[in-house]
Formats: sequence, C-alpha cells, structure tokens
Amino acid sequence: MKLAAQSRKVHWWFNLVIGIQLLLWSVSGFYMVVVNLDFIRGNHLVTNLHPPLGGPAARLVPTSRVLQDFDSVQSLTLKPVLDHPYYILESNGAFHLIDAVSGIRHSPIDADMAAAVARYHYSGDAPIAAVTLISENPPSELYTRPLPLWRIDFADRINSSFYIDPGSAELVTRRHDFWRIFDFFWMLHIMDYDDRTDVGNNFLRAAILLATVSVAAGVVLLFYSFAGRRRRHSSS
Repeated sequence: MKLAAQSRKVHWWFNLVIGIQLLLWSVSGFYMVVVNLDFIRGNHLVTNLHPPLGGPAARLVPTSRVLQDFDSVQSLTLKPVLDHPYYILESNGAFHLIDAVSGIRHSPIDADMAAAVARYHYSGDAPIAAVTLISENPPSELYTRPLPLWRIDFADRINSSFYIDPGSAELVTRRHDFWRIFDFFWMLHIMDYDDRTDVGNNFLRAAILLATVSVAAGVVLLFYSFAGRRRRHSSS
C-alpha cells in the first residue's frame, strides 16, 4: 500500500499544479478563439496601406543619381509616402527615405512627419496623445523588431499605438488594448514568459511531464482501486 499512498500524494499535488495551468489554458484559449483575429491584428484601425503612385514619371530624380551617394545598396523601391513619391533605399541594413522629386534625403524622419504618417494610416478620428522615439528598452509588444521606432499613441477607447520606421517612414505594426490582452493570454497559453515566441520552452515541457506523471499516478491508483474492489467481493 506504500506505492498507493505515494501515488495518491503525487497525483493530488501534481493535479493541483496542472489544474491551475489547465485553467489558464482554458481561459486564454477561450479569449483567443472568441475574439476575431482580424480585430486583434488591428486591421480595422488602418487605411491607405496601398495608395497609388501618382504624378508623371518624367519629373522623378533618376535612380542613378540616387544610387551614387551609397556604396552598398540592397534594394531601391519607389512608393508614395503621404501621397508624395519617395525612394526607399536599403543600404547596409539601414533604410533611407529620399524625395523622388527633389532628391533630398528625409531620413531619419522627425516627430512631426512620423505623426503625419501615423495619422495618414489611422482610420479613426481620435487625436494623437503622444509621440515617442523608442531607441532602447522596447515594450514587450514589439517583440524583437529592430529599433529605433516612432510610437504614436492615439487617444481612442482602445489606446491604439502605431509604430513607424524612422528610416523608411513605413507603418511597421499597430497595437491596441485587445491585442495586448491577447498577447498576455498567448504568453500564459504557451508558457513563454520572456519573448512569447518559443512554443517549445522548458516550462511547457515541464507541464507536459507533470501531466504525464500525474496520469501515471492516477493509473496506479485506479489499479489499486479495482484490486481492492475484487478483494471485497471475494471476501463477501
């Protein structure tokens, strides 16, 4: 009976720990399933993501003139920013914003232009609450995205934040309170309390191991339970 007593103790304590995690898995999974994923991604918050490139091409600065100022170029793209044509040039891992009409370099963009870009892409009408350049100690909602980034906060009901690349003036990502709740539940769901991207972390492995041991202890208790019933029936 010593094995049965030990199995009962292991089963009880391990079930207590796993039961808490099962509750967290259930609550977090419920939220992630019920709330629409497009809403979580903030698709309703953005507009003008693919504006057309207008104006005659003849008045644009030749790309050869743009390229001569850089030793190494990985890519060169022509696209509109605030309805004006710009070259976005990538050189040595950094992006540069160059006016395609005047040839003037505008990167890194300042706070006013970052706010203007965010306002251009924002589908709502709430005022801007804050504009912050994040160059270190980024919030967890940025994960591993490279810095620096401009953060533009809007004073709407869900505390929307737009992140703008100061080099390319592109909208990198958007965040809001429902996304932040989703991210918190995702952290609890996969048990990655660091960068929330590792679905094969040691905490999750430990939970699986505890659950397996708890099930094994339950099987032992079930065996002793059936054995005890058979003994009682045979003695009666």
